[in-house]
Amino acid sequence: MDIRFRLLLIGAMGLLVAAVWLLPYWYPVVNQNTVSDPFPGLPEAAWLSFLELPADVQAAFRLLRDGDDDLELTPQPEAALALLQALLLATPQPDPDTTIFEPPPGSVILRQGEFVTIDLIRGASGDLVIYQLPDQTRLLRIENFEMKPAPDVHIIFTRNPDPMDERGVGIDYIDVGTLTNAAGNQNYVVPAGVDFGVYPILALYSVQYDIVISTATLR
Repeated sequence: MDIRFRLLLIGAMGLLVAAVWLLPYWYPVVNQNTVSDPFPGLPEAAWLSFLELPADVQAAFRLLRDGDDDLELTPQPEAALALLQALLLATPQPDPDTTIFEPPPGSVILRQGEFVTIDLIRGASGDLVIYQLPDQTRLLRIENFEMKPAPDVHIIFTRNPDPMDERGVGIDYIDVGTLTNAAGNQNYVVPAGVDFGVYPILALYSVQYDIVISTATLR
C-alpha cells in the first residue's frame, strides 16, 4: 500500500476519533436548532454555554439539582438553577479593590482565616482578618478574594463547623450584610454582639436560596 495513502488513512481515522470524542462540544454549535433544554429552567440563550462547560461541572450542577440518596444530598433545584444562571448570565461586577490596608496604630488582630472551596460550583479563595480598632470597632478585612458566581450572598457568622445549607446554618446565625463584590479587597464592620468562641465559622451564604458558597474557620 502506498505510504502516502497509509498516512492519509491514519490521519482520517485520527480526525474521526477526535470528532467523536469532542461530539458534545461541536454538535450543539453546528446544530443550534436541534439543541433541547439541557437544564430545566435555564434560558435558551444560555443552553450552548452550559453544554460548553466541562462535563464534571455539568454533572455537579445536576447533582445539586437532583440530590443523591446514597450521598444523603437533598435536591436543591432552585439553588442549582440560580448558581448556574449566576455563572452563565452574570451581571458586571464593580472593579475589584486592590488597595493595601494599613490598620490604625493600636489595632489588634482578633481572628484570621481562609476561604475554602466546597465543590466544582461553590467556593471562594482569599484571606480574612478581624481587627479590633482603637475605638473598639471590630473590622472584618477580606483580601485577595475571589468567589464562584452566586446570587444574594451574605456574610454570616454561624455556630456550625460544617454548614452546607439552611439546615446546617440553622436560624442562630449573625448576618453581617450583603457581600459587595465577588472579587477584590473589602471591609465590613462586625456587629458588637458576635462572640467568636460561640460563632467560630464565617460563611458566605446565599440567603434567598439557602445554600453556602464558602466557609472560613476563625482561629
